[in-house]
Amino acid sequence: MTSIFQNCKAGEKNQKASADTCAAKTERGNELGVHAVREGLRIPLVRVFEEFISAGDTVTGSKRNYEASLNRNIKPYFGDQDLGSVNPADIQGWLTWMREQGYEDSTTVVRYRVLSSVFNYAVNRGYIARNPCHRVRVKQAKALRRSKKRIQIPTLDEVGRLTAELPEQLQLLAWLMCGCGLRIAEALAVTSGQFDVEEGVLYVDRQIVADGESEEPRTRTQRAHTRGRDRALRIRHLKWRDSDEGREVPLSSFVGRKVQEHIKRHGTFRIEEGRNRMTGDYLFTNISRTNIMSLAYMDKVWGAAVKAAELGRSVKKHWLRHFFASAALSRGVPVSEVAEWLGHTDPKVTYGMYAHLMPEAPARLRSVMDSIFEEGGDPGPPLETERLGEAEGCEV
Repeated sequence: MTSIFQNCKAGEKNQKASADTCAAKTERGNELGVHAVREGLRIPLVRVFEEFISAGDTVTGSKRNYEASLNRNIKPYFGDQDLGSVNPADIQGWLTWMREQGYEDSTTVVRYRVLSSVFNYAVNRGYIARNPCHRVRVKQAKALRRSKKRIQIPTLDEVGRLTAELPEQLQLLAWLMCGCGLRIAEALAVTSGQFDVEEGVLYVDRQIVADGESEEPRTRTQRAHTRGRDRALRIRHLKWRDSDEGREVPLSSFVGRKVQEHIKRHGTFRIEEGRNRMTGDYLFTNISRTNIMSLAYMDKVWGAAVKAAELGRSVKKHWLRHFFASAALSRGVPVSEVAEWLGHTDPKVTYGMYAHLMPEAPARLRSVMDSIFEEGGDPGPPLETERLGEAEGCEV
């Protein structure tokens, strides 16, 4: 099929009037989201999506999420539609279709962002002229705010009751999540060498994931069961961090005592460097103490503990991390520091998630001013600053 750009080029050769007409058509086509594709590059959107997934150094977990979006949201709706023919109306219809399928608004926003990234990739590759997603209005901030308002925070009583129902050798996990803000994958990967109890610091630099490389199948039976390949349990460095970069989290004396008690009662499990492994003396293992704890098994253990605790609601593991964040922010700890301890690369992420849990600034300011006026005190600058201002004749 001849592209709009090719039609314009032919018009220029014939006469200026035809060229002007074609230029107008091109502009109109761009406004409608009809994007010109070079000859030989009119390929299905699905194929470009697959190319996007395989390109770059995206971590395996993210690739699987992209693949899930491709199979569940892109293929069923767009089918074999060409990349260059997708227009804003198509994307708007796709968003409506996902809502009709029962997806939350926050989920449709995430899927939209992935698709927009695919189109940006196509633009950078020269497949299309512009990203049609840029002409689609999506209330992203509002949808994500509604999602964040559903953040649940367990009470201290719920944490205590739930922890008591966990196997004794796993109870420390709960205290690491609610006391240090660790993700479950980070808590399962802690080693004794990451703790400095005297200084009150926990250094977080690794996590457990289920995307490791499996050994090549050797027997006929192994070759026949390849479904689980590339999903071996792996200890890896923190995602989005350089290989020598981690984060330091304050370790309270309470959690520090829990760590010492755990090591005294259960010891550690030594792992040497190897396939899917990082050297260290690990605090948590599987029941037989022959390997690290799997995330899948932890899900079963956690579910059983929640049921046994009879809390009246299904407390998720990640809620304990919310407990840590809300406790810190509600006591006035700066959001920038909490973001660093949580492992958020941008404090805006932390603020966006937990802003509604923080004390209101006006109320905090009123409290500060009342304490100054009623209890006395000088909020002025240090004497050195005053003298500097006088010497320079400054008026501030």
